[in-house]
Amino acid sequence: MKKNLKKIYRIIVKKNFDIIYGKLILASEVFFKNNVLVKKVFFSNNKGRSYNVYIVDNCRVYSDNSENVAVIKNKYLLPKISIQLGKNQLIEASNNNILKTGTRKLIQKKVKGNVLCLIQGISAINNYGHWILDILPKLCVAEKYKDLNDFDAIYLPNIKKKFQIDSLSYFGINPNKFIDGSAIRHIYAEKLTIPQHPYWKINKGQLDTVANIDPDIINLLKQKFMNIQNVTKAKRIFIDRSDSNFFHNQIINYKDVSKILKDNHFKKIKLTELTFIEQISYFKNAEIIVGAHGAGLVNIIFCKPKTKVIEFSNSNYVTDIFKNICKVNSCDYHKMYSTVKAPTTGIAPDIQVSISDLIKLIA
Repeated sequence: MKKNLKKIYRIIVKKNFDIIYGKLILASEVFFKNNVLVKKVFFSNNKGRSYNVYIVDNCRVYSDNSENVAVIKNKYLLPKISIQLGKNQLIEASNNNILKTGTRKLIQKKVKGNVLCLIQGISAINNYGHWILDILPKLCVAEKYKDLNDFDAIYLPNIKKKFQIDSLSYFGINPNKFIDGSAIRHIYAEKLTIPQHPYWKINKGQLDTVANIDPDIINLLKQKFMNIQNVTKAKRIFIDRSDSNFFHNQIINYKDVSKILKDNHFKKIKLTELTFIEQISYFKNAEIIVGAHGAGLVNIIFCKPKTKVIEFSNSNYVTDIFKNICKVNSCDYHKMYSTVKAPTTGIAPDIQVSISDLIKLIA
């Protein structure tokens, strides 16, 4: 009964949307070129590496609070700057689900002036790793284009998490300009500015593309946050993920690993219990870091050269993201794969750590 009522409700909402705004159509290449201004920004002297910044007048942005974002001019959904994810990869704009559903939030917030748009779907709402590797890099691209306070508003995926507010404070933006995209999913902007995502590519998995994130962006993020006040002097840290709600990337022989690391003077930390500043401080000052694959390891961006990083991983996670970040930072990176095959059920920890190999690496 509930499912039928929801289906009827969605049909009614879509019909109302189509009556008010017209049925959504995917814009042609000609329409896109005639209505979207494209500017290029460069991060280094390498003229072969540039990023696009897209500017559109009088348009709407709608997110389905999942993995689809539609940028709409008149009744046309604009490719290249609309976002649609499927199976953890960017897919063609013709597959944007909002073309089928319409914008279910009929009421829209009208914003005067120039709006910097950084929303990209639910992946960046609560996830620390996506925030650091997706949203902040786009903010860096925008900052290269123009002073961030010249924008009249900044449309973000979420600003409810303390790490989000803390990290944004280092960009010197007036917080009154922030619009929380998790609360306001439909806006109309007089002018919209959208920086290109720095590594997503059509039909390429996110884990594959993020592994090739631009070294200039990594260095820029590192510089942005390196002047924080030190709150710890711990040289050896163990990133404990046991508080995660998920079984993947969890250590099967956790007690044995924890004891060995404790006996070798490692400090165990749970990143969810730390502020943004505390997290950076731990990674900035560490000489050796041990932990399972997870969003928190993105903090190795802030490590100093020669820091040893040991990543535990199951056989399903073959991405080189942390290896490549370590390469940029001249860190000493080691990946330890599980000695047993990861379970397919997803209801049990999936990483068996070789204690003898671990002892050799931390000696």
